[in-house]
Amino acid sequence: MKFIKIFFLILFMVPLSVMAGGHKLEEQNLKVVDTFFDNVLTNPEVAMELIHEDFEFEFMGICEICKRYNKETYESVWLKQVIPGVLPNGIKLNITNKIAGGDMVVLIIEGEAEGINGEYNNNYAMVMQLENKKIISFQEYMSDLLAETRLHKKKIVDIN
Repeated sequence: MKFIKIFFLILFMVPLSVMAGGHKLEEQNLKVVDTFFDNVLTNPEVAMELIHEDFEFEFMGICEICKRYNKETYESVWLKQVIPGVLPNGIKLNITNKIAGGDMVVLIIEGEAEGINGEYNNNYAMVMQLENKKIISFQEYMSDLLAETRLHKKKIVDIN
């Protein structure tokens, strides 16, 4: 009888401890991502410490600035050239939802900005993968049509 109690105790405790470890990983990853976003636009040197050496960022879509960047070009090109060039007054990012699972974190964000061609209030899904408490992959999904018309002075043309 004692063996059966120990067997069932182990049977239920092992999955619980694995689940608890998963929650701890997710909490750590959320903390890394929160710290990254708290600093990326105001203290990029702090944010860059949270990026893995093999980091890859991609601004997803079909647009002039929809490209891939590595760790060096994310800081030197994306943060220091692209963003100030199209959003001279900066951007406010309002996180509305966070989802964490395993090594992935997804943020749903509402942006507020004035682009070089008008109001640029885009909505984003930012998908990050972490490895060893650092962001290794970051994909930013948004309306590329809004990016093209508000950040690059392009017009929508009716084909009829």
